[in-house]
Amino acid sequence: MIFTNLNDDLQNKSLAKKIYECIKFTKENDLKSYEPGKYEIPGTEIKMNIDHYNTKSEEQGGWESHLKYLDVQIMLEGQEYIAFNNIHNLEEIERIVENDFLKHKGPELFRVLLKAGDVLVFYPEDVHMPGLQVEKSEPAKKVVFKIDVNLL
Repeated sequence: MIFTNLNDDLQNKSLAKKIYECIKFTKENDLKSYEPGKYEIPGTEIKMNIDHYNTKSEEQGGWESHLKYLDVQIMLEGQEYIAFNNIHNLEEIERIVENDFLKHKGPELFRVLLKAGDVLVFYPEDVHMPGLQVEKSEPAKKVVFKIDVNLL
């Protein structure tokens, strides 16, 4: 897992090229105005999901990880907690290969507060529970870039 912010130029330039492309694309485009849905960054093999949602309680959340894709999650508006643990500490309970989605159960190791402009990068072994409410459920907008790990 990597935590950074859109404005951490020195750190961001040191990241893998494809991860940096996601950050740069976010800074250069008004993604807040995009409708929710799936997109692609032109001229790359990077996919992008724009999500508008209300944050949820931990009981409504679920642990997830991925096999093939790295997540670059960037909060556009609002805030949320994202719980985290390593794949070796949790039990896999479902695998949907065609959707690159693994579901897990087990304890939380720690959580990160994600606010507008914050960036979290999750590798396949980084199990995460996104979209958790901070104090109460509130609207949030986030972009999640999907990068094939073979492109890194």
